[in-house]
Amino acid sequence: MKSDKYLSVITFYVVILALSIASGYQYIGDFIEKGINSAGTFISYFVLIALFSIYKGVSLFTRKQLLFLAVFSVLITLTSYLYPYLKYSEQNPSDLMSPFSYDLVLNVIVFTLLFKEARRERSQSIPEQKII
Repeated sequence: MKSDKYLSVITFYVVILALSIASGYQYIGDFIEKGINSAGTFISYFVLIALFSIYKGVSLFTRKQLLFLAVFSVLITLTSYLYPYLKYSEQNPSDLMSPFSYDLVLNVIVFTLLFKEARRERSQSIPEQKII
């Protein structure tokens, strides 16, 4: 049974890594843009799992992991827009930045949900102190 547990998590990571690398490889841009895209795809899978676990009321991630996902998903989104914006600054920025507002709103919602869940995890993990 323990081997099934490890085999399933290894398979899970291999599939997510393969999909993330394939997504980054297909992305049009330099190696940094491809890496940013791969990292964004990789973290997106975990964000989706965290959001679904919130919906189901099941705790799959620790408080620190939820905070990491919340912060990293915002940072990777900002990086995915700011790097090309700086690199291709001679081009029309409105063409490059037009979907940014939609992604920003979505990331604020995701950040808020994950942050609230991290706070809830923290409040449940702290044992209640008895007042004498």
